[in-house]
Amino acid sequence: MTIAISTTVLRHRVRLLHASTAAPLGPLRARLLSTPHGWMVRPVTDGVIVTARQGVPHPDTPPQLAVTLVPPFWRDLLVFPPLPVQPPRTVVVGLVADEIDVSLHPVPMTLTVGLTTPATGAPRTGRTVVARATGGPDPKPTIALPETGPGIYTSASAEWTARFMPCDVLVDGDALRTVAMDLTSTVTRIRLVDTT
Repeated sequence: MTIAISTTVLRHRVRLLHASTAAPLGPLRARLLSTPHGWMVRPVTDGVIVTARQGVPHPDTPPQLAVTLVPPFWRDLLVFPPLPVQPPRTVVVGLVADEIDVSLHPVPMTLTVGLTTPATGAPRTGRTVVARATGGPDPKPTIALPETGPGIYTSASAEWTARFMPCDVLVDGDALRTVAMDLTSTVTRIRLVDTT
């Protein structure tokens, strides 16, 4: 009796990354839009791998891989390309390199800071509040948080890039606290005691 042995080789690794943190997103589902003979797709911890049987030639035209981010809550938090014939939260990737990273940008988000006084906990009004990037060139970029209610300071809706992950909250030019955006929501709310 003869036992056939088939060896597979890794052809491609694809990851979806959060553009603001560079962290891999998942879990993922994936499928080849046209399946070359002997090719297979398998999700792994931090992405998707595409393998092929050893000796199977690479197609003349690079195959395309449809990758879907499974958790539905990402639909409202990340910007996905419009692909009406694909499932929601899907990107289509041409397999043109061994390692492929696709960055998905967050939707615009707001940061709201509630400032209180140390002694009484009353709202701290009339302050100039900004979020300042912790990285990048000097002067570091900032996002203004104008006062929108007594002691409530809210940014305009914006994409919070990697420079602002995390960011420093400045009150009248003095650093009060380093904070992180909640990437699972379009609104991050923080309460701080103004000790500046």
